[in-house]
Amino acid sequence: MAADKFVVGYANMADTDVFVMARKTAFINAAKTDPNIDIKFTDANNDASKQLDQIDNLIAQKVNAIVVVPVDYQGIVPGVEKANEAGIPVIALGIQSAGGKYTFVGSKNVDAGRMQAEFMKAYLPKNAKILYLQGTPGLYHSQERLKGFQEALGRSDVTTLANLSGNYDRAEGMKVTEDWIQSFPQFDAIIAANDQMALGALQALQSANRLKGVMISGVDGVPDALNAIKAGEMSQTIFQNAAGQAKAAFEVVEGLKKGEPAPTEKLVPFESITKDNVDQYMKK
Repeated sequence: MAADKFVVGYANMADTDVFVMARKTAFINAAKTDPNIDIKFTDANNDASKQLDQIDNLIAQKVNAIVVVPVDYQGIVPGVEKANEAGIPVIALGIQSAGGKYTFVGSKNVDAGRMQAEFMKAYLPKNAKILYLQGTPGLYHSQERLKGFQEALGRSDVTTLANLSGNYDRAEGMKVTEDWIQSFPQFDAIIAANDQMALGALQALQSANRLKGVMISGVDGVPDALNAIKAGEMSQTIFQNAAGQAKAAFEVVEGLKKGEPAPTEKLVPFESITKDNVDQYMKK
């Protein structure tokens, strides 16, 4: 390999995650614009200790920069600190780190929850009953999305019947919803911390013939969710801009390559998608 290549380690959280993979693909495409950049990819498959080993390995290879999509906000700290000691700049993509020095590129997860709450606050009927599908417990973004939702809902007449985790997984979101359908004869909305769980909830409601009168909201803006909004089956998703985040991360890499100081953060805002504006996102 030519010595003048700028080598970037890209430590992904999980290649199996639809959104995370879309962002990785967008990063690969952005990097094609610069032939002097070489990327080494690792996949932690949602295992925080595996991710730390992969970062150790990238540090040992003396990469010029590390882009990491942390499996866990707390768990990634030792990896960030080791990279700091080795003088390798770190870009935390999509998820922050609880410590160490790094550039955060992504969206503030508390805003996703807030946007879901603002929509529900406006459209839920009086004395509404709702259900909340949490992301993986203990993960920083799961907590932030829930917190943003709870803080911004601001309606004392709305009752949350249950708040359970579907681990960001479609099949689990479906299973939790099937149990809820058995437990609760009536509810007005299911708010999910990502689209995969929202789509699982949608499947369960359709199978039980209970979709009528139930609003469903998710986060990410994946194609299946956009199609469901277009079809009138989901009410809202919060668009997390995979391509925008990848492009912003690549801009930071290019800056580092030129010797520019890395910013503390580069934010890519969330956007609320409903039936009124879904068409403009269908091709993104």
